[in-house]
Amino acid sequence: MIIDAHHHYMPLKIYKEFADPYGESKRVVFNDNDFVFNVKLHQIETHLRDMDYAGVDMTLLNISQWNTGGPELVRRINEAMAEDLVKHGDRFLAAGCVAQDDPEAAVAEIDYMIKELKFHGVALLTSMGPDVNMSNKDIMWPIFKKACELDVPIFLHPHLKPHGIELDCTINRSIGRGFDEAKSFLRIIYDVYPEFPNIKFVMPHFGGCLLALKGRVNMFFEPREDLGIPVPQEIKPLPKTPLELEELGYKKAFDDLFDRMYFDGAGSGGWEPITKLAMETVRPDRLVWGCDYPFEIHSGRDIKYYLDSVRNLDIPEEDRKAFLGGNLLKLLKLEK
Repeated sequence: MIIDAHHHYMPLKIYKEFADPYGESKRVVFNDNDFVFNVKLHQIETHLRDMDYAGVDMTLLNISQWNTGGPELVRRINEAMAEDLVKHGDRFLAAGCVAQDDPEAAVAEIDYMIKELKFHGVALLTSMGPDVNMSNKDIMWPIFKKACELDVPIFLHPHLKPHGIELDCTINRSIGRGFDEAKSFLRIIYDVYPEFPNIKFVMPHFGGCLLALKGRVNMFFEPREDLGIPVPQEIKPLPKTPLELEELGYKKAFDDLFDRMYFDGAGSGGWEPITKLAMETVRPDRLVWGCDYPFEIHSGRDIKYYLDSVRNLDIPEEDRKAFLGGNLLKLLKLEK
């Protein structure tokens, strides 16, 4: 079974509040967002047609980019999405939106979406403005606690206009969001995992710029003091070489944290080199395929191109099947 773990959908009744659902696609830059109103977003029959063309059996829908919209809007989005799931329940799953900067409302929405709407996960942004990030205990800890209580995964997505990132020269869209994703990973391993060791995150876009920088992140890794890893004073303030990381026990401590994270396969439109890099740098049971339809990939042809490139990779068949759907089924507890 092939399942898309990163797939966006905005119900028609919500889309038409912000843009002409029958007009041309357009990019709109707000004070706190940078969103493309792609008319395919609301065309659920087009989603199904492109899925069928490419051979995708099921997708996990989310529109977490609108977590910035407040409690009332995210409730309407979630309920409208749930109505469409009833019509196509054999093809779609959902991770619901929350008003991420309102922890009380977010916790209530998570309860509602999981228990009443039967969603399978929570969709969060890696940051929102200067203050809302993965390390903010007042805002994020209640949300994380509720996700752990219900034992549901959190599907992350970069803010579309991360705080402090320039818009010119395509900086925001090409590398700014990937930087925001990598920052959130560091906040999670240093601040979140010690408090919530069993929490389940899916990092989007193969971690943004993280996998290319994994060696550097490891080089500067600082284990928690309670792990009791001694470090010779002469190299304590320095980055550590691969041999030193192994000898000191830093590599094992880092890998124990890194290997808790899931990574989805969106982010580069199916560009094969980054898929190969992921296969070399991430545990095979922590990779879930996704294509970011209908944004970075917006046709059945290009979904199929990505899937065909995965089928042609020189990797064990069990790893390929796990990536294309098996790992996500396990994560969502849908294995038969």
